[in-house]
Amino acid sequence: MQGIKVLVTRPEPENTQTCQALSALGATPISLPMLEIRPLSSNAELSALRSQLYNLDLYQFVIFVSKNAARLAAELIDECWPMLPVGMHWLGIGQGTTQTLKDLNIPALSNPGNNTEAMLEWLKPAKMRDQRVLIVRGTGGRPDLAKGLEERGALVDHLELYKRHTPEYTAQTFLFLDHPDVIWATSGESLANLNNHVERFAPEFKEIALFVPSKRVLEQARALGWQQAIYATGADDQSLMAATIQHLGR
Repeated sequence: MQGIKVLVTRPEPENTQTCQALSALGATPISLPMLEIRPLSSNAELSALRSQLYNLDLYQFVIFVSKNAARLAAELIDECWPMLPVGMHWLGIGQGTTQTLKDLNIPALSNPGNNTEAMLEWLKPAKMRDQRVLIVRGTGGRPDLAKGLEERGALVDHLELYKRHTPEYTAQTFLFLDHPDVIWATSGESLANLNNHVERFAPEFKEIALFVPSKRVLEQARALGWQQAIYATGADDQSLMAATIQHLGR
């Protein structure tokens, strides 16, 4: 990765962590988050979340869709359950989310893939009829996971811990931004926000190699006119680094 300029669009705190990992490998990270994560924080919101978590032991499966979901949920679960309820399946979508849960002492498993579709495929052998499932996510997330599980007879609830907002950037932001060699967009929503900014302020960025985490986001990028959209097979740093090195022939 020596000398490669990478535009990183993750939300914080993951953005800073990825930039540090790139710097350690000799790359030049360019930080430009395309999502802002705002945890629910009012007394009423937190009270409602705690009330929901006191019933955590009613679920057979708890699925975390992101690192932020894992991190924020772990704090609240620790408040409500000094000892975790037993007999539950804790699942993280993607290796990064699963590792975050393990680091926070939640014994999570993960499917070999890195997205909703892979999780649904992985769960096919599992008995889901009448199983209670809690999906931990931000507000207004994709409905695909719940829909796929409900079609198999699962009873699905959501624990929504944060809201996603689009950061505001100006033409001046892009004027003084280093020109990247590659761009990492780690979700469909991040890509959509990036695309809106690029079309307004830096249309030439659409000629830069853009690495995305899934085939769904790859199709989205191509539909938006990105000329070098590349499937990195995952949103974690290791997958993105490996795909970048392979593409650049380093």
